Amino acid sequence: MRRIQRPVQNLPATGVWRTFVFLPAAVPMTGSAVVCGIALRPDGPVNAALASVGIHQQPFLTGQGQVVGSIILIASWIGVGYWMIFLIAGLNDIPAVYYEAAAIDGAGPLRRFWSVTLPLRRRPLLFVLVADTVSNFVLFAPVQILTGGGPQGKSSFLMYEIFHNSFELSDPHTAAVELLVLFALMIVIVAVQFRLLRSAEES
Repeated sequence: MRRIQRPVQNLPATGVWRTFVFLPAAVPMTGSAVVCGIALRPDGPVNAALASVGIHQQPFLTGQGQVVGSIILIASWIGVGYWMIFLIAGLNDIPAVYYEAAAIDGAGPLRRFWSVTLPLRRRPLLFVLVADTVSNFVLFAPVQILTGGGPQGKSSFLMYEIFHNSFELSDPHTAAVELLVLFALMIVIVAVQFRLLRSAEES
């Protein structure tokens, strides 16, 4: 019988892809933010590539309608390599015998993914989802370096607002209230995480 491999082992040039995806996590966040800022400038390489296919220049970091999406994309690109470690470790931890048994029962790749991979990796998936959500609540460096909260305050996320009120506007009282709100949100998210993880262990 042909040996059934884990999904992560079926990809060609797996090591190259892992290195490429993890590379942003190996660079300090400030460096990655600067690189992204250069790439997304009006005269940067991304707009040059779009112009080559007939798309007009896009205000990624200067347009009110695109700045939040651009910051989310940058933060995701920076963090995806770090969270990839947890997910790949979880995938490699699944015994291959489960995939072989599913294949004997006639399950195809998609069915094996839904019936074997997802149920057995629920715990690391929940951890990555909640931990990444918490880390994005304290996102600061890309906002400070690339937009300064602009344009028109569209990218002034809570962590940047705390910094702005405390150190730039000399308003520590407002900053303290915002910090308490941020702290409360993170406590709620972590509590939900533990509840979901407990449910995953019991199921």
